[in-house]
Amino acid sequence: MAAIRLLIFVLLIISSCRQSDQRGSLDALKEVPLHYAEGFSLFRGENYYIIEIIQQDNENQRFLVQDKQESIELSELSIDGKIVAGSHKIILSATPQVAHLDYLDAAENLMAFPDLDLITSEKVRKSINDNKIIDLGKGPAWDLEKIIDLQPDWVMVSGFGETSQMENRLKSAKIPVLINKEYQEKHPLGRAEWIKITGVLLGKMEKAEVIYTEIADNYQNALERVSQIPSQDKPSVLSGSMYKDIWYAPAKDSWAAKIIGDAAGQYLFDQIEGRGSLTLNYEFVLDQAGQAAYWIGAADHTSLGSMVDQNPKYSDFEAYKKKKVFTYTLGRGETGGYRYFEEGYLRPDLVLLDMIKILHPEKADEHQFRYFQKLED
Repeated sequence: MAAIRLLIFVLLIISSCRQSDQRGSLDALKEVPLHYAEGFSLFRGENYYIIEIIQQDNENQRFLVQDKQESIELSELSIDGKIVAGSHKIILSATPQVAHLDYLDAAENLMAFPDLDLITSEKVRKSINDNKIIDLGKGPAWDLEKIIDLQPDWVMVSGFGETSQMENRLKSAKIPVLINKEYQEKHPLGRAEWIKITGVLLGKMEKAEVIYTEIADNYQNALERVSQIPSQDKPSVLSGSMYKDIWYAPAKDSWAAKIIGDAAGQYLFDQIEGRGSLTLNYEFVLDQAGQAAYWIGAADHTSLGSMVDQNPKYSDFEAYKKKKVFTYTLGRGETGGYRYFEEGYLRPDLVLLDMIKILHPEKADEHQFRYFQKLED
């Protein structure tokens, strides 16, 4: 028994040392400073980067992104994949990632995507119309054999749902799979900062930093426009809509709730904890927000009439009666996708200006709506 306990103790010490060594190898590199993002880290070596994507189970993903002229071995560090900077064969799973390629002038690198109809980028749509991008189909069931046949340099998938089977299958085929968790970021600028990962992968980190700095500066400038508005002048805001008798609305720490608050609005569900969506019943929403001055984010309705046609209960709300309902349907792509869901997460500065123009139009008089529009009859 004593021998077994000693063996266990020795194994624990070895494991601890290995973890310490791996962490130490990262600590020896220069960490790239991030401003708001919490879901990843970047480390810079000589002619290479290490991308570390934070996972809830502490099994963080690490990728070595190296110059094509280099052959780098980091035997002391566990790596999930090696990627050559400046990759030209890319597969993505979500439209916000497509916006990164668009802004980094790398739209032509996209070789496959699920549900092409969701994409609004004019550059990418041209490639789609020229049959240069393969449609991986709708829903979560990707054709993994097709992906393996394409031999992409890397695949980026959203962290929604179960991704381990896809990750393990493609990893066995030596295809790096990055799990994108940008949707978990609390701050809008944290979500936008994920463009730095794409910049590293494409060998365009400097361009990504310039883009992000401009977005962050614009966001701060927009904040200053409404920073002096007193609490009593911040209008009340309702958000969300119903689906099968359940009202879905942004939670307190969600991206949308943060922007409403930053636009000097009083979001009426900002006391309910959570990062994603709230699931509420109609009676509660009517009681808490029936008198809200504005209703922002009323799904993808195109008119007030279409709203009550779908659900007559919408007409009970004061914002509906006073025609102060706004949706994210401005900028709809030729095949039905919305610019808001593609570009908006990268450009929270423009979303914020849209919100300010809705709630305090005198503070954003020159701004032209980019994503939101007011519904009419």
